[in-house]
Amino acid sequence: MMKFRDKLELLITKKQLRDKIRELADSLNTKYKGKELTVICVMNGGLFFYASLLKQLNMKVNVDIISVSHYTNLNFNKGVIFQKKITKPIITGQDVIVIEDLIDTGFTLTAVYEEITFWSPRSIRMITLLDKEGTHPDFKYPYESLFKIPNKFVVGFGLDYNDSYRQLENIYTIED
Repeated sequence: MMKFRDKLELLITKKQLRDKIRELADSLNTKYKGKELTVICVMNGGLFFYASLLKQLNMKVNVDIISVSHYTNLNFNKGVIFQKKITKPIITGQDVIVIEDLIDTGFTLTAVYEEITFWSPRSIRMITLLDKEGTHPDFKYPYESLFKIPNKFVVGFGLDYNDSYRQLENIYTIED
């Protein structure tokens, strides 16, 4: 067992994660059967969710990543900066799924939605692993989440705290 200096409290087990992702994959396999799908990961936090989901999809899948950061001390674009945007128009006319680790303020997901809309996809479906309750009252785009969680800081399964804890198989709340 790993030991950490921060206090971690188990929130979601790897079995719960695996089961919910399997349900999502089954749903996507049914809905998009015989179709081509483009699945985009918002890095870095969405990576574990993305990889777990992709392995279970049965249709032709185009993959891409975007890298986005949200900085609360910036006064423009609500603090959202793209480090890597979509650079090829593989999503034009395609059904697009965006995979994100969690929706908190909604600023990052808003910027991602608007960036993807630029490429004129057939459809956009935004799916987050986690939804922090009560933190994004003004978010205006449709999305779905696998888990609703309390407004606490979480780590594990791709989510980090100061670039640590991403590798954990479960999701934990953290208090430092």
